[in-house]
Amino acid sequence: MLKMLRQRIIDVGEVHISRTTLGKKSGERYLIYLPMNRNYLWKNLHDLNVKVRVYIEIPEDILKKISQEGV
Repeated sequence: MLKMLRQRIIDVGEVHISRTTLGKKSGERYLIYLPMNRNYLWKNLHDLNVKVRVYIEIPEDILKKISQEGV
């Protein structure tokens, strides 16, 4: 794990974003589910209360589709 943390960037692969609601007043929330094959890492980061930055890379073909559809 230390080797992975020394790199500072962890590629988690493709993930999906899920939408959930927490009640009428809270509105919507969006969740990113991390891959289970790295649960040891997520657990360690959680146990250490580590704050992380999350960067999202959008594939080129999706960007083209978005620009064509005007989303």
